[in-house]
Amino acid sequence: MSMQRARSTRGGGGGRGGQSDAPGVTGNLETGLFTAGGRDRFAGGSGGAGGPTRSSRTSRRGTHRGAASLPPRPHVGEDIDGDMKMGGEKISSFNPYQRPGRSTRSSTASQGQREGTIVVFVSTPAGGESLATDSGLHDFLCRKASPVKINISNKRSNQTTGAVSFVVSDVVQAKAIRGLSGIRYKGMKLIIKTTEDSKIMEDGPQKPVRVVQTTGTIDAIREFIRSRHQNGFLNLENMAQDDILRSAKIIPPGSSTGRNDVGTVMMKVAAQLFPDITTISFASNGLRSLAPISSVAQFFPNILNLSFKGNEIRSYRDLENLSGSKKLPNLREIIFLDNPLRDRDIAKHKDDISYRSEITRLFPSIQYLDQQPVGPKISFGLGDIVNEKSETTSLPVPIRGNFFDSPDTQAMVLEFLTTYFKLFDTNRTLLEHMYDSSATFSVSTNVTISPAQRSKGRGGDNWSEYSESARNLSRLKDLSDRTKRLHVGNQDIVKEGLLPLPETKHDLTDASKFSVDAWQTGSLLPAVCIYIMVHGEYEQAPVRGRGYTKSFDRSFIIAPAPPNSSAAQHGWKCLIISDQLTVRQHNGHEAWQPEPELHVPGTVSSAVSSAFNAAGGAPPMADAAIGTTAIAPSPAAGVGPDPNQTPMQGISPEQHAKAQELQQLTSLNYPYSVQCLAAVGWDIQAGVSLVNQERANIPVDAWQVPRF
Repeated sequence: MSMQRARSTRGGGGGRGGQSDAPGVTGNLETGLFTAGGRDRFAGGSGGAGGPTRSSRTSRRGTHRGAASLPPRPHVGEDIDGDMKMGGEKISSFNPYQRPGRSTRSSTASQGQREGTIVVFVSTPAGGESLATDSGLHDFLCRKASPVKINISNKRSNQTTGAVSFVVSDVVQAKAIRGLSGIRYKGMKLIIKTTEDSKIMEDGPQKPVRVVQTTGTIDAIREFIRSRHQNGFLNLENMAQDDILRSAKIIPPGSSTGRNDVGTVMMKVAAQLFPDITTISFASNGLRSLAPISSVAQFFPNILNLSFKGNEIRSYRDLENLSGSKKLPNLREIIFLDNPLRDRDIAKHKDDISYRSEITRLFPSIQYLDQQPVGPKISFGLGDIVNEKSETTSLPVPIRGNFFDSPDTQAMVLEFLTTYFKLFDTNRTLLEHMYDSSATFSVSTNVTISPAQRSKGRGGDNWSEYSESARNLSRLKDLSDRTKRLHVGNQDIVKEGLLPLPETKHDLTDASKFSVDAWQTGSLLPAVCIYIMVHGEYEQAPVRGRGYTKSFDRSFIIAPAPPNSSAAQHGWKCLIISDQLTVRQHNGHEAWQPEPELHVPGTVSSAVSSAFNAAGGAPPMADAAIGTTAIAPSPAAGVGPDPNQTPMQGISPEQHAKAQELQQLTSLNYPYSVQCLAAVGWDIQAGVSLVNQERANIPVDAWQVPRF
């Protein structure tokens, strides 16, 4: 009985009430499994909608246990015991030995496949941030599980543990989500489990689908590729209308009814026939993503030009199958004209700046996008010093400690910062008088975990208290949101900008935790101001019982407080014009610890020379940028080294003496003299020659001001 029941469920003939000539169907040898006809045959049938005949039922009822003759063998798909519906679907039958409410069959294999029964649980390690209120987690998981389409329902969350759960439709979706366990989300490691973990782990990773390569199909694809190739250019445009593919009933990539491995076969055949292909056009194929043709990176890793003009690509995540610097490292040109992705982005932002920026980020090697040149990459004058493939970077100048352009600036800035951070930690409302009525303030967050943190096993911090305030322009695309989070005026800055931030504590007793650079702006701004850049760390008030240490970067522009201003009336010497705060994952304060000795590699001396010749190579001196002309002076009376000049930290007494000698010979100020000599290996004659050669290009603030 059991053997007959199992045999009845096998696929039979495709027609109603028909029967197959063989117990199973394996496809058509001529057309292959990924053609329209082959796929229909492979699906098989239920054996017909009709039930068994009266004679077969009578024969079955008349046969008793131990009878000499067995009933006739049923046709494939035939109902042998009345336990199938009209369409061949199995229905339950009465079992006198079965307890009420229990099944005598094992459900391990079937329960996981049943619709809507697999529950997925997502959490973070102990002490991690809660996921209960995170609205973007489900979209993140669905995107990362691509190309598997995930259908999520019954979303639930546990406010106590911070974990979330939801239901997916089948084992394939559960496997895709379960395989993401350990992925980083907002700096947090996700722990993912399902109610079918035992089956998923037992099955192991899914094996890639192998294409059944029949002789007729492969020959048709070879003929098609030959007809589309010419001088290194493979024209795969509008494949659905190609006569060769249509006659062979091959459904090309881009069709919703086609198989996802047809593109792989085409790329493999093309690579075998024409390995010198440099340009491929996939225009006008209805592609919704690059997944169907992603094997181009495997078979043509050195491809130079790709066109996806006139397709249906709608989001940047649909490009991930080919994006990145490692997949197509030599890609020179790519085209996305006439795709919804490009058209919508340009319509939203009123220009193509955001679109071009995102595409060049995804494909960093391209030089042309949509037949237009891509702007040159900014190297900030360092040229080839920074090697992207190198694990370490040689900087053109050594690390220095705090910088102040004058003792007066240092005294003013340290007094300002000490007072400001004390009030920031204790009573922020009093800071209202320190901001100008037209001052600006914004805060941004950098949640990236650095390699140093990752090597120490540190996880992500809690950023929930910054989510409503952070003005991260890379995430905020809407202009109204950007405007709302830029606070203008002292009252708006304090009430809407500073007070909503979490409570903090800056340890000002340990100077090693902070780095400060400050100098007067001179003629760069309408009024004389002081620019301050502070790097440091602070302790954040506990969130759900756990405290955090954050690193921060903060830049101020301050100006003298006018006598009748609110700041002056409350005893402040200066007024804040601009304030920008960036909060980061804690990364310690070792990065700005000064190096004990000045070492400039010979290989980078030319780059330092270029930086020396360019404007802004070093912060300007306070008194050098005020009241001077744009004419580069020559050595003259009244200028020379200051006998009270303190040696720059990190240089030897001999190097300090050489810097002062160069001052005397060229009229350069002390910081520029040190930088110039570092560029030429501390050779005074070479330094003098460099100054004379580039005198017209040296910035005004590099020269000494006569002392009388």
